[in-house]
Amino acid sequence: MKKTIMSLAVVSALFSGAAMAAGANNDSSYATLNFSGRVTANMCQVSTSDVVKDIDLGEITKTQIKDGTQKKQSFSVQLNNCDTSVSQISYILSDGNNNKDQATYLQPTSGDTSAQGVGVYVETSNGTAIVTGQTNNIDVLRNADGALPQQTIALRAYVDAINADKTTGVVGGAVNATGTLTIKATTNNAA
Repeated sequence: MKKTIMSLAVVSALFSGAAMAAGANNDSSYATLNFSGRVTANMCQVSTSDVVKDIDLGEITKTQIKDGTQKKQSFSVQLNNCDTSVSQISYILSDGNNNKDQATYLQPTSGDTSAQGVGVYVETSNGTAIVTGQTNNIDVLRNADGALPQQTIALRAYVDAINADKTTGVVGGAVNATGTLTIKATTNNAA
């Protein structure tokens, strides 16, 4: 009986010591810091502010889609720290919601409140359509020393019907699509 009481006393003392140690930590606050990054062999870096980019295409009507009068939203992806030896910058747009190799538009996500019969079309700033999975090039800006350290991929996007007659199957709702630009800067000496 004495051994049992003594054992209980020791266990009780251990638990109360642990509780007191945990209580001492209550006078502190904590911050969890999650770091992420990437090392690349690319000769340009995407600007930190453009690594994730939100592009608001606004609200459009079915009549605007039918008439082709919807607004095209301009946006750009800035490249920094480009090496002076860069001679070519290319990019490929891929669709985050569609596994097709090549498509003329980004497939919006579908859900109960999603629009139907439309896609998000992306084009260059001069109106050349971007097809997913195809390589596109930009003109590298240069001076006497070579490529400038900052380069820009200028694009625009808009919502349009996926059917040629622009009326079949268009239903109002939210339009949310995701695209990824894979950007590569190279020199004439690159293999």
